Amino acid sequence: MTMQRHDHDALRAKHAHAGMAMAAATFAMAITSGVQAALYLHSYGVGGRTDGFFVAFALYTVCGVFSQSLRVTSAPLLVDGSRGLSVREFAAALALIAVPVAVATMPLAHPLSQLMAPGLSDSDRSITESALPILGGAMILQLFAAGAATVLAVRDHFNRVALAYIVGSAAGLGCYLTVADAAGELSMGWSALAMTAVTCALMLSGLGSGEPRGRAPGGPRADEPRGAAPARTLRPARLVAETASILGRTAIYLAFNGLYLITLAFTSGFEPGEATVLSYAYMFAAYLVAGTAFALGMSRIADMRRGALADWRAVLADTVPHGFRYSMLLVAPAMAVLVTAGAPLVGEVFSASLTAHDVSTLRLFGALLAAWTLAALLANLLLPAMFALGRARLVNALALPLVALHAAATGVGGILFGSAGVVGAMFVAPFCFATVLLAMGAGDARGHLARELARDGLRFAGLAAVSYGAGAVLAATVAGGAAEALLAGAAGTILYVALAPAAAPQQVRLVIRSLRPASA
Repeated sequence: MTMQRHDHDALRAKHAHAGMAMAAATFAMAITSGVQAALYLHSYGVGGRTDGFFVAFALYTVCGVFSQSLRVTSAPLLVDGSRGLSVREFAAALALIAVPVAVATMPLAHPLSQLMAPGLSDSDRSITESALPILGGAMILQLFAAGAATVLAVRDHFNRVALAYIVGSAAGLGCYLTVADAAGELSMGWSALAMTAVTCALMLSGLGSGEPRGRAPGGPRADEPRGAAPARTLRPARLVAETASILGRTAIYLAFNGLYLITLAFTSGFEPGEATVLSYAYMFAAYLVAGTAFALGMSRIADMRRGALADWRAVLADTVPHGFRYSMLLVAPAMAVLVTAGAPLVGEVFSASLTAHDVSTLRLFGALLAAWTLAALLANLLLPAMFALGRARLVNALALPLVALHAAATGVGGILFGSAGVVGAMFVAPFCFATVLLAMGAGDARGHLARELARDGLRFAGLAAVSYGAGAVLAATVAGGAAEALLAGAAGTILYVALAPAAAPQQVRLVIRSLRPASA
């Protein structure tokens, strides 16, 4: 029993370290992206040309999340010694996946831009067409960086992965500052290309940086992932089959994150500049999801797979509620800050670039995205567990129904409420999807888990709404302009931190306990 407790504590400490390392890397990327977004907003404001760029950038964002999702869906293959992939086979499959990305974004950039931005004028859409080849190169590099990160994560080299992303994001910011004047609206595209190039180079160098540890006779190298499949001769038929398997396992992530492209395409048909405002709000919310639920899922997938072979019931119960609790503790106040303080402060700082209507739209979109964020957290915590349980085929069968439901909800929302209805409808399909995943994965425990997740979500969301709402009311009575926004954010944060232990004592205690080192 003592040995089992020690192993459990060591595994918890490992998960906490890995999750925090990936979260630190994600938030470092978010900070540099935020700086670039602020500089971009200052230089080019909000309008049809920026809409054109952000439509192309949305594809890069979706491809980035898809690439990162390979770390969730492919890790079980790399630790499966009987039916899994060797590292060389994995790399060859990624190269094959990169081919259609290159074709679509380079020689087919013009028709692709028309498909993605039907509501933009020809001149504004030309920015989309010009950005796609640049971002296509970044997508390919991003794909290989994520593949290398998958192998490093399976080997438990999380620090190397985090370092590569942090250094790469800094390189991207440096590139932006260098080319901003010459590249115009395309400057963020060149920045993305530089960031992915540096990140990919550091990841690949990390694969061979460890000391050689030999090879067991007739077996895989000792520095291969534990349980990895032995190297085999690469044959075209097998390569195509392996690539199809990886894409098939990852189809749901591509569909889930591709929903944003549908939303953005609908938004581009309304007022000029609204697609840009939505892009900024979505970037903020998406980084919150990536830095919490998605980072936790990536860091735990290999061990969840190993644990699922022993006790599949414990996979969801031991990972999803804790991850959701930790995520909501951070995400709920962050979204409240965007609505009550962030949007007004951005309007004050960039008053020459944003109108009062733009600021109001940013606040509205931020509030509407809060519901999507909650659903996205659940989905990104449940999906790794489902893959660990071996439910990949069943989960990916939901990809087409998910897209169809989202398209229908978006169309209805747009007809009834315009752009606000389009953005508000973003939560419908992800929430339904998360509900189905919970029902499929939790078995008889789904009722208990659903109640636990609902209780935690409502507590943290309600606490954030009350704290930052009170902060906004207080700030409005004593200040104005930028001072009001800053005071609203500060007062709301103080209230949230002070009230959290009282409003949700068990949840806060469990979060703190999960982050505490095992030796504590």
